[in-house]
Amino acid sequence: MKLHWLTLAMGLALAVPIWAQAQEQKQEQAQASDASVESGEKVQVSGVKNPALRPYRIMARGLDAFGKHHALAPQAGLRFELWNADGSVARADGLGLRLAGEKTDLALPVDADATFVLPRSQEALDDDADLVLNRKKDQMGWRPRVRSPGVPADARRLGDMRLECEVAWAVMKDQVSFVLRTAMSAVGGMCHSPMTALSYRTAKRLVSATLVSGERSRPLKLGADGHTYIVPLRDKAWDDESLIVYRFADAAVTAPAPAAVAPAAP
Repeated sequence: MKLHWLTLAMGLALAVPIWAQAQEQKQEQAQASDASVESGEKVQVSGVKNPALRPYRIMARGLDAFGKHHALAPQAGLRFELWNADGSVARADGLGLRLAGEKTDLALPVDADATFVLPRSQEALDDDADLVLNRKKDQMGWRPRVRSPGVPADARRLGDMRLECEVAWAVMKDQVSFVLRTAMSAVGGMCHSPMTALSYRTAKRLVSATLVSGERSRPLKLGADGHTYIVPLRDKAWDDESLIVYRFADAAVTAPAPAAVAPAAP
């Protein structure tokens, strides 16, 4: 099974999730949406054949997980960000996103940073609506975005990333095999499994990523592409206020390596 958000292997790393892959049973609905566009009906996906879509009832599980685990980032809200299939940041120009069903037709604004808010909608649940993006499903995807206030632009708060993982797992867990899903569920899900690691991707190329908490610091191993690193989500020795501080390649020639940074205030 191809998953743009996750590359799964027992005992190996998990790549950062991007939800561009729709379930095969929804393809007929995608084609029906295309036909509606061509006939002038209400669902607008700009005539795109086989658009990216995701059942709202599945995406709503991410909203439930955010509420359940909100204590990981109590001051943060939840948005979703759109990425290109190659991992680069999407351009918001021309993107159209809607909740679409037999009775549901709701446009969702996409901000300039290619992020959007997924609303709660009982109508969309009852209507078995889809979240439809006007791009082909193999071109783009989305992932959760949690950002606590006060965190520097060149850093990520560990609790925010733990919460992103919980949201992601809630949405994509049915895409993995029954055996793997059962094994992970036994330990509380992907974010807590000793069989996996989570690799996070940054848009800019990295020189280093350093985990920092007070006087302690620990360099994180970068991937060969210079854009990824392994996030120690399960390591309780690092609390939710710990920061991962980035040093980007485009600033390396002019900026020194970052000193230890105190965690953001709760």
